[in-house]
Amino acid sequence: MDVSFDKESMEKMKELATEANLSPEGLIECVMLQFIHNTGSRVYTGRWSKGEKDGVKGFRYVVQWPFRPGFYEATGDMVKKWRLE
Repeated sequence: MDVSFDKESMEKMKELATEANLSPEGLIECVMLQFIHNTGSRVYTGRWSKGEKDGVKGFRYVVQWPFRPGFYEATGDMVKKWRLE
């Protein structure tokens, strides 16, 4: 899987990852594990008429996060994989 982010988002992600002693990839994996496994996580979609660009109609994505914090208990192999080097 190949994912890219704009410069501003990447800077914020690196800041959050560093605070948690994680690599950016580790932060993404940890956050996404919580999102996809918690009840209430959804992504809704709909047309966005003002977002048309280069002949392609825009779309609006509404990310609904669960209303409770999630805890992920990482085993040693995951910690090793995610930690900053």
